[in-house]
Amino acid sequence: MKPLFICFILALIITVAVHAQKKTVDGIEGVWKGTSLCQVKHSSCNDENVVYYISKSKTENTYTVQASKIVNGTEVEMGPLDLIYDNKKHTLTSQTSKNGGVWFFKLDGEKIHGTLTINENTLYRVVELTKNSGSNSNGVIISDSKVNITARH
Repeated sequence: MKPLFICFILALIITVAVHAQKKTVDGIEGVWKGTSLCQVKHSSCNDENVVYYISKSKTENTYTVQASKIVNGTEVEMGPLDLIYDNKKHTLTSQTSKNGGVWFFKLDGEKIHGTLTINENTLYRVVELTKNSGSNSNGVIISDSKVNITARH
């Protein structure tokens, strides 16, 4: 009975370790900062400095972005966006019902290159983000002398 119990505990430990490694291996979760630039001039679109808080959703291969723009030095929430992750292509995508919009993000290490296309073929925004290296997957930004909580949970 004792060897069976030890095997069960070892299997449980290995399962938990593999799951924890799988959850963080893609490097998507965290705080990303950058720009979202309009490509359709003379529209209601504005160039913006942005902050994206990306976290893993409960659904497999799905991430939630809590997007904010910087207005007069203050973050203004724009709302959440659920994205599907393609592990082979290292991409995140989401279709919106408004204007047939498609968000597309390509992960490139500590960078994300993204676009918003509307009306099936109009490039509306180009997004360039860099991962905040001082953040963990819960959106906690760690500085030299203090910890600032910036998560949107």
